[in-house]
Amino acid sequence: MFTEYTGNRQFDLQLNRTFAPILDRVGMDRIATTKLPNIRSTKQITTLAQRLAERFSSEGDAAAAWRLYFLAAFYLPEHDPRKRRFVDAASRNFDASHSLLAMRRHTIPYRDGSLTAIHWQADPDDRARFPDAPSTLVMMNGFDGYAEEIMGFSEYFPCRPFDVIAFDGPGQGHTALAGMPLEAEWERPTNVVLDHFELDSAAALGLSFGGYLVMRAAAHVPRISHVVAFDMMYRLLDGLTLPLPASVRPLAASIVERAHPAWLIDATMSVAAHASADLAWKLQQGRHLTGMDKPSDVLRALGAYTMEPLAGMIRQPCLVMAGDADQYVPFERLSDVRRILAGAASLDVRTFHEATDPGMAQHCQIGDPHRAFRIMGNWLVGPAAKA
Repeated sequence: MFTEYTGNRQFDLQLNRTFAPILDRVGMDRIATTKLPNIRSTKQITTLAQRLAERFSSEGDAAAAWRLYFLAAFYLPEHDPRKRRFVDAASRNFDASHSLLAMRRHTIPYRDGSLTAIHWQADPDDRARFPDAPSTLVMMNGFDGYAEEIMGFSEYFPCRPFDVIAFDGPGQGHTALAGMPLEAEWERPTNVVLDHFELDSAAALGLSFGGYLVMRAAAHVPRISHVVAFDMMYRLLDGLTLPLPASVRPLAASIVERAHPAWLIDATMSVAAHASADLAWKLQQGRHLTGMDKPSDVLRALGAYTMEPLAGMIRQPCLVMAGDADQYVPFERLSDVRRILAGAASLDVRTFHEATDPGMAQHCQIGDPHRAFRIMGNWLVGPAAKA
């Protein structure tokens, strides 16, 4: 279930993905009913998340603490010393809460730095039950996550007949925090990760912005055997224009796409960010990922992330998830995604509508992740696995 705690869609998305798995803890029902509905700012989210993270950490509940530490870090700019402190605490608690699993970290050399990856071995019984399933699933991060959070999503799979690898590529998570900017040629880090684990074949699943990145990788990396977009993302810049009234989106999109004239874009975006916590965060995160400062430069860099050049290049079986209440991806982009994937070996599209399925219609089906991962898991072990 997706709970509208604050009425701010961006805030509610982050609160749902963090708090839903830990609402069974003592006292969390009171937090959900008395504290969360009164949140009006990113500062309040940071303060509450830090307080709760420290409480659960002191109580030895690392499984709750790591999620809350990541939320505490979420809205902080990279130069705030608390951000790295919270991320480090999240990583420590994640490791502590998963210490009994067949899961370990990898540091993968890349360019002048390294990528962070986490590898979780398949469940032997599940692998025996589904011998035709891909042997490995690579999960690709998005615009704001960390490898631990991506691996945390994999725990929703009802069965796991495949190894799972989650990694932070350039401009993501730990890699962005270390100063390595985003790069458009996503096949490069993908190939490095596959090489590191000596993989000749692997399925790939992209979360959020990763729903685009997985398509870019699949178009250029034949070792990717199956593609899952969780959920679809045709063009990254749509996330900036979608909140606008539908009548002005085309004009706004053309201006944003060109990022010209630069002085006007810079002035307009700077002023608008003061009136919108959502836009302010998107610009802050865009700067963090790209290493650029001016809004016009950030927009120009992010404009490279579109599926349009990939038409006819993706040949693998594909599963695409899409909801009509997604706050970042216009549902009408589904026709563009279908067109780009016309050459896929098969295309399975699962759509969800707010009127009948409100939780699943949200971004990344965040209102019911158990059901979402059951759908994706069944697809990976079903007929598509034999394609």
